[in-house]
Amino acid sequence: MAAEHGELLAEMATVGRLSATERLKHAQKRRAQQLKTWAQMEKDAARGSRAKADKRKARTTKIKFPHAITLLDAAARNDVEEVREMLNSGISPDLVNEDGLTALHQCCIDDFVEIVQCLLDAGACVNACDSELWTPLHAAATCGHTGLVQLLIQAGADLLAVNADGNMPYDLCEDEATLELLEMVMAEQGITQDRIDECRGAKEAAMLADTQALVQSGADLNTQDDNGATLLHIASANGYISVAELLLEHRAQVEVKDCDGWTPLHAASCWGQIQMVELLVAHGASLNSKSILEETPLDVCMDEEVRAKLMDLKHKHDAIMKSQDRQKGTLQRRASSTGSRGKVVRRVSVNERSSLYRREHHKEAMVWQERGRQPEPQDDDEDRQTDNELNQLEELEAADRKIVSSLGNGGTSVSLSSSVPGELWSGGGLMERSASYQLSPASGSGEGEGADSMTREKSHHTLADLKRQRAAAKLNKYPAPPPPLPPPLEEDGDPPLLKLRAPEEEQSNNKEPCCGLIQPRAGARGRRGVAQAANGVPCRGKVLTVDNMNPRVKKVEYAVRGPVVQRAVQIEKELREGVKKPFTEVIKANIGDAHAMGQKPITFFRQVLAMCSYPELLKDNMFPEDAKQRARRILEACGGHSIGAYSASQGIECIRQDVARYIEKRDGGIASNPDNIYLSTGASDAIVTILKLLVRGEGCDRTGVMISIPQYPLYSAAITDLGAVQVHYYLDEANCWSLDVAELRRALNAARQHCNPRVLCIINPGNPTGQVQSRQCIEDVIRFVKEEHLFLMADEVYQDNVYAEGCKFQSFKKVLFEMGPEYSSTVEMASFHSTSKCYMGECGFRGGYMEVINMDPEVKAQLTKLVSVRLCPPVSGQALMDLVVNPPQPDEPSYTTFMKVSVLAELAEKARLTEQILNTVPGITCNPVQGAMYSFPRITLPQKAIDKAKEAGHIPDMFYCMKLLEEEGICLVPGSGFGQREGTFHFRMTILPPTEKLKVLLQRLRDFHQRFTQEFS
Repeated sequence: MAAEHGELLAEMATVGRLSATERLKHAQKRRAQQLKTWAQMEKDAARGSRAKADKRKARTTKIKFPHAITLLDAAARNDVEEVREMLNSGISPDLVNEDGLTALHQCCIDDFVEIVQCLLDAGACVNACDSELWTPLHAAATCGHTGLVQLLIQAGADLLAVNADGNMPYDLCEDEATLELLEMVMAEQGITQDRIDECRGAKEAAMLADTQALVQSGADLNTQDDNGATLLHIASANGYISVAELLLEHRAQVEVKDCDGWTPLHAASCWGQIQMVELLVAHGASLNSKSILEETPLDVCMDEEVRAKLMDLKHKHDAIMKSQDRQKGTLQRRASSTGSRGKVVRRVSVNERSSLYRREHHKEAMVWQERGRQPEPQDDDEDRQTDNELNQLEELEAADRKIVSSLGNGGTSVSLSSSVPGELWSGGGLMERSASYQLSPASGSGEGEGADSMTREKSHHTLADLKRQRAAAKLNKYPAPPPPLPPPLEEDGDPPLLKLRAPEEEQSNNKEPCCGLIQPRAGARGRRGVAQAANGVPCRGKVLTVDNMNPRVKKVEYAVRGPVVQRAVQIEKELREGVKKPFTEVIKANIGDAHAMGQKPITFFRQVLAMCSYPELLKDNMFPEDAKQRARRILEACGGHSIGAYSASQGIECIRQDVARYIEKRDGGIASNPDNIYLSTGASDAIVTILKLLVRGEGCDRTGVMISIPQYPLYSAAITDLGAVQVHYYLDEANCWSLDVAELRRALNAARQHCNPRVLCIINPGNPTGQVQSRQCIEDVIRFVKEEHLFLMADEVYQDNVYAEGCKFQSFKKVLFEMGPEYSSTVEMASFHSTSKCYMGECGFRGGYMEVINMDPEVKAQLTKLVSVRLCPPVSGQALMDLVVNPPQPDEPSYTTFMKVSVLAELAEKARLTEQILNTVPGITCNPVQGAMYSFPRITLPQKAIDKAKEAGHIPDMFYCMKLLEEEGICLVPGSGFGQREGTFHFRMTILPPTEKLKVLLQRLRDFHQRFTQEFS
C-alpha cells in the first residue's frame, strides 16, 4: 500500500539524513508502490468493484475543475463530442497543465486522430511547447504515428523544433515509415544538414551573443541567480563549449558553488559533458570539490566514459595544473557535423553518444551471458525486486537533485538564450524556475517490465512517461560491436538491458500502440543487419523487409478489400470446414463485381472472344455470322493473327477507331480523334497513368489532387503511392450527394496553403454514392476548372448505369464542347471508360480506354512513352472493349439476343428496392440510387456502440460492419474506407446480388440493425 500522509510526515526527518543516492532509491521504491496500488485499483474498477463507492455519502455540491483539466481529461479519454462541445463553448484549445502539456500533445501520444483534427480546426497551436520544449510533432514522431505526423506537418508543424534535450522530431523517431515520411518532407522543404546544425546550435549561439554583450558592457560574469547558479554552471550543464570558453577567457570563476554546493564541474559531470569536463579541469576546476552532501564531481557522474576521464584527470591533475597555459590551447572541441555535405539530411544526435551506448551494451551483454551460465536465485524480497526493476532510474531521475531557476543581477540587464537542459532560454528573458539538471535521454530508464505492464493496461500516457520510455529505447536501439563474446544464449534479439535476468516470455512481434515501439521487436537485428545462424556462421538477413521497403506502399489503403472482406474469406473457409454459424453462406455485397454476384455474361461477347482465343471455332456453324465477322476483324489487326501477340502500346488501331466512333455517336456528333484514344488495363490503369503525368514538386509546390468525399479508394491509394497530396471536397448528402462549386472553391483555397492543386477528379455517376450529376453541375465544374487552371479527370465508367427518373448521363466532353470554343479549346481533360461496369460487368478481362482533350503535344508524346513501358494492355481486354463500343446492330442476327436493356432494367429495379427497404429501418437513411451500382446509406449508431468500438480500437462503422458479418454473414464496406464527414457513419453495399438474394440481404440487415440498436441503447 502507498504510505498515508501521516507516515510520510513521520519519515521526513529520517529521509533528510539520507544521502542523495539513498533518497533517490527511497523515492523510487515509493513510486513503485504507488504504481502497484493504482494498477490494482484500476483492475478492481474494471471488474466492477463498487463496494467502497456504495458506502460514500451522496455529494450535495458539485466539484468543478479548471478548463485545462477537463479539456485534457476529455482528450485523454478520446471523447470527441465532449472536446468539440468544450471548444465550441469558447474554451481555448491551447490550455496546459503544470507541465505545459496541451491536449494536442496528449492526443499525439495516444494517436487520437479525430481529436487532433478537431483541435487544429479550433485553432490549436501546432507548435506548442511543454516545459521541456516538446512539440506535438515530437510526441507523434516518437510514437511512430505516421498519419498524425503527416497531419501536423500539413498544419504547419516545425520540423526543426528542438526540445530541451537538443533533439528534433526526426532524432526521436524510431518507426521506419514515419522516419521515411519525415525525411521526404525535410528533403521537399530543402532542409540541409547546415540548416539542421544551425537550428541545433541556435540556443548556444544566442547564449554566446548575450554573453558577449555582457562582456562588452563590463557586467559581472560570476553573478548568481536565486539558486546560486552562474552562467558557467548553465553552459557546463548544456555542454556549450563556445560560451564556456568565452567565460573562462574573461576570468569566470570555476569554483563558484550554487546553493547545493555544486560547481560547474559537478554540472558537467552529472550531464556527461566530457569536453566541458576537460575544459574546466584545464582551467583549474577542482576534482575534489565537495557539495553540501559531500559529493565530488565523480560521485554525481553516471556516465562511464566521463567517469573514466575524471579518474584519468584525477591522476594527472598536478601535471595538468602545471601546464595549464600550454594544454589550454591544445584541447579540442567536440566534432561538429557542419562539415558534412549540406544537401544530405541525416540524423545527428546532439551529444553523439553512440560509442557510449555500444560500450554499455557490450558490458551488459557480457553480464547477461555470464548469468546465463549460473542459476538465478529466487528474489523473494520485494524491495530488492524493486531495486532491480528501477536500477537505471537513478540516472534519469537525477533531476530531483538539482534545481536551477531564473538568473538576475539586480541592476544589470541580462538577456539569456539557453539554460540547463529542461529550461527555456529566451532572448531578453529569464530562466524558468522549474527547470532542473537531468541526464539526457542517452541514459537508460529502469522502469522496464513494470512500466511496460502499466502501459498495456492504460490507453494513454503522460509525456513524461513517454520520455522516460524513450530513454530505455535509446539503450535498445544501438547493437553492441562484435567483440569476442561467448556464444549468445538466444539466436536472435538483444539481451534485456534493464533487468539482468531471462525474460519470462518472448517479446511480441506486434507493434504496440504508442510506446509499443519502445520494445525491440524479436528478430529486429536479423532484419536490419547480420543475423547469427544456428551453426555460428553469420548469414545475411532479407534484402527487402517491411522496415526498408517503400514507405508510401505501406501507407496505401484499399477499403474495398480491407479487413471486413478478409474476415469474410476466413468465414467462408470455416463454413466449408463444417464450423457452425448462424448462417449458411456469406453474402458479399462489398464490391462491384457483377459476375461474382451471379450476373450472366453477354452471349455475343463471349462468342466473339471464344473465336478470338480459338480461331478454329470460326469454322463452326453454331456461331452467328456477325460474331464471326467481329472475330475475324480483330484477329486480322493482331500480330500473327493471334490475340496472344503484343499490340501497339496505345492499343490496336482499328479498336481505337471504333472507340472514337462510339464517342461521336454518344455525344451527338462531336468529333473524336482516334489518336487521342488510349486503350488501357481497365480504367484504373489509365487513371493512375494520368496522375503520374501530373504529380510533381516538393514542399508547398507538391501536386494536390482534388477528390470527392466520399471517394473511390483507387484515387486515395494512387495519390499516396505517387507522393501527391489529397485535397478533399465534400459531396452534399442532404441534396442527394450533389456537387457544390462553393465547396470546391473552399477546398482549393485551403489546399493552396500547403500544396499546389493541379487536378480535379469527378466520378459521374458516382461511386460509392450513386448520384448522377446534372447538366448545370457539369457546366459549373467546367467553368471552375477553367478559372482555376486545373486539369479535369472525368471518371465515367458507370455511364450506362442511370436509373432514377429525370436523371440522364451527359459526358463532360459533350458539355465542354457545347459550351463553346472559350472552353472546348482550353480546358484540358481526360475521360475514362471500362468493360467492368455498366451492363457488361466483365471485370476480369481488364478492358478500358481514356480519351485526352487539349493535351499539349509534347506531353502527349511523353504519355505515349509512358504507356509503352508496360508494352500494351491485355489484347483480350482490348477485344472486349471493341465489342462494347461496337455491339450488334438491329440488322444483325445477334441483336435479338443482346441483353443490354434487360440487364439495366433489372439493376434499376434493385436500386429502387434497396432505397425503399433501407428507408423503412429506423436509424438508416438512404438517398435515391440514381445510378452506378451502389448505395451509401447513413447509419445512426448509439453512443454506447461508438464507445465500445473505440475501446476495441475500431472505427465505429467498421465495428458495425464486422459485427454484421459475424452475426448475419453479410459483407459490406464501412463508410470510413471511402471518407465521410466527421461524426457521420455509413456503409457501402452493391445492388448487384440477384433480386431474391438481395431481398434476403436487406431483411437480415434490417433485423440486425434493430437488434444492434437495442443492444447498445
